[in-house]
Amino acid sequence: SSGINAEYGRMDVLRKIDIFHCPSYDVSEPTSKGGALSIAGIIFCLFCFCSEIGDFSAGHTKEMVFVENTWGGKSKVPVQLDITIHSLTCDHVSLDIQDGHGRYEIDEGHAPEKNRRHDLVKEGAGDGDCRFYGTIYVRHMKGNFHFTPRGVHHHPNTSLAHTIDQLQFGDNIADDLAYDNYLKHDSLKYSDQSSYVGESHDYNLKLIRTEINDPDSHYHVYPYQYTYSHRHFVGHHDGKPLPPKIYFRLDFSPLTMRFITNHDPLIVFLSRHLALIGGTFAVLKMFS
Repeated sequence: SSGINAEYGRMDVLRKIDIFHCPSYDVSEPTSKGGALSIAGIIFCLFCFCSEIGDFSAGHTKEMVFVENTWGGKSKVPVQLDITIHSLTCDHVSLDIQDGHGRYEIDEGHAPEKNRRHDLVKEGAGDGDCRFYGTIYVRHMKGNFHFTPRGVHHHPNTSLAHTIDQLQFGDNIADDLAYDNYLKHDSLKYSDQSSYVGESHDYNLKLIRTEINDPDSHYHVYPYQYTYSHRHFVGHHDGKPLPPKIYFRLDFSPLTMRFITNHDPLIVFLSRHLALIGGTFAVLKMFS
């Protein structure tokens, strides 16, 4: 019996320091008003939990802009293109790259040994058209790539009607990610099926490097955003018309845009919702 008395003594000490006094069930009475408030509180907490679980899994994106000068002229930028030149066969049109380091012919009909550095396909399309599609690589510096008529069509009376189905710079973005809401990396789609004879085309592109980083999913890519302007004209030199060309002039910005996706730890998510549940029922108890 002495052991039982000691146990009761310890329990009595614990009861004396209890700061959570619970009323006896004998003096409390459930009501319909309290039941309605309880149901409302449960529905509200479930609604908040379901609305937050999507944001918790997707994370939140932080944006920043900074200057990064380590890429000038040293790195190669992949350019994914799909461009069709109309009314010219593949033997009579070529694609070249030009920048501050020189001029490089990448057309497989003129410099096949240099095509190993590119993944470009040139093939006939439609009725006497030539399609260029695949990937070429340009330096991260001011320059251009251009299409030039060759052979018997290298004269001012040539038409360079064309269609641009794709022009994208940098890495691809996964289709299941929402970053397309931020980026306009393939905005240049243009079709000029009736270009005037002798007209050259200038596409001036302003590009900015973009970094997308999601550490939790190990997703890290570098696409490029760009804006562009387009003009067409008849070129002259010493008063004489020049053979037409299609120029894509590239101007890279020294700035880099960074999008980093951060995810809250699970303990933060649970703590926030436990506080929400406790606060909800504490407020409802005031009206019960």
